[in-house]
Amino acid sequence: MSKRPLSLLSLSLTATILATPTTVQAQNHPSSPLNVELVGTGKALQFQQAARLESVLKHAQEQQIALQYPLAVTLFDNSETAVQRSTALKNSVLNQMIQHNLVAHPFYKFIQQSQFAPRVLSAIDVDRIRLDKFDNPLLQGQLALSAPKRKEKVLYVGNLEKVYAVENQAGIALHEQVDNLSSSDIGELAYPPILIYPDGKVVHPHHGSWLTTQYYLPPLTMVYIPFDEFETSQMDKDIVALLAQRKPTSSKN
Repeated sequence: MSKRPLSLLSLSLTATILATPTTVQAQNHPSSPLNVELVGTGKALQFQQAARLESVLKHAQEQQIALQYPLAVTLFDNSETAVQRSTALKNSVLNQMIQHNLVAHPFYKFIQQSQFAPRVLSAIDVDRIRLDKFDNPLLQGQLALSAPKRKEKVLYVGNLEKVYAVENQAGIALHEQVDNLSSSDIGELAYPPILIYPDGKVVHPHHGSWLTTQYYLPPLTMVYIPFDEFETSQMDKDIVALLAQRKPTSSKN
């Protein structure tokens, strides 16, 4: 196939679809390339040089990625080294669950089927980035952009009979929300739950206070019910660290 000279238009930073329909290419001079997986879509953005966050988000929106819930919009480190670290933590958690005879537990399957990677940027707000250049870093390397839709639900996971996805109950104390799930399934909780917000922030309600405090549970928050005393349980600590790296998808959060 003969080569044709590049036009000025093709040298500008515009996104064009590659021959493979699942990938988008942002043309520019080759230098410090950037690849951004669009989690849950089967697509990726490819830049031949480093690109600003605002530009990445613009191209993602052109691929029908709705950035409607900033608290959950996250860039994960998709480099081989980072994925290997998260995979090692995931395998460690699964091995610890096996040692505790939890291989048949529904939460074991939940961990097994989930994908994890370290966070690079969390709670990405397009409007804030446009107003503040310091919130618009230059990106390069292998990243993954997750932008789940805002769904008014909270995930209850961990030491439960199953994974619960329930409608958000604003203004109701956390212990009442747990009680509302199913008394026969849960019974009396021996240990306070751990809250993992969509931006990866982890909150540790203390004994006693969680019974009366009305903790704010944003949509897509995970409420983790520990298997043991959290302060002394390495398995529970590792599980929470892993859940904070979980990649939500558009189809299953």
